[in-house]
Amino acid sequence: MKLVYSRTTSPDLFTTYSDADLSGTRTTVAPRVASRSVSGGGATQWGSRLQPHVSLSSTESEYTTASKVGCEVMWTRYLFEDLGCDTSRPSPLLVDNKSAIQVAKHPEHQSTMKHVHRAYHWIRDHIAQGHIAVSHVPGNENPAELFTKPLGRVKFSKFRTMLGLRLDCPPV
Repeated sequence: MKLVYSRTTSPDLFTTYSDADLSGTRTTVAPRVASRSVSGGGATQWGSRLQPHVSLSSTESEYTTASKVGCEVMWTRYLFEDLGCDTSRPSPLLVDNKSAIQVAKHPEHQSTMKHVHRAYHWIRDHIAQGHIAVSHVPGNENPAELFTKPLGRVKFSKFRTMLGLRLDCPPV
């Protein structure tokens, strides 16, 4: 496999996807007591990680994942800025949970998420400052699902292609 970057008609420098699988993995410490969610996505450093906490809802799981992936969005923006690229447009962060998007965009939803550690709320500032634009992507169009869930061959291939991974074909 090789990673292939190609031009698009989009004016955005890059697009980032985020996904979480609520309680997808049982903890090894107390498997019958709590399950932790799996987070996945990224701008340049794709990956799948077990969340360090137990989420109480899919909204919390997706929101905290979006916040972590947002850190990578900001790092990538700083890199592009150092390279002389125009970073005046917000960087798109696509999430497949509408409730998590509402929590990220509107601080008045704080009462439903007051138990979430304040470190995850930094993403609201970057949205308000126009650095990150969070929007919805349907789950069946979210390639970050590749990192959080087992997928069938067709869906796996589709998402792999969306991420720019191609079979390394020898020259003819």
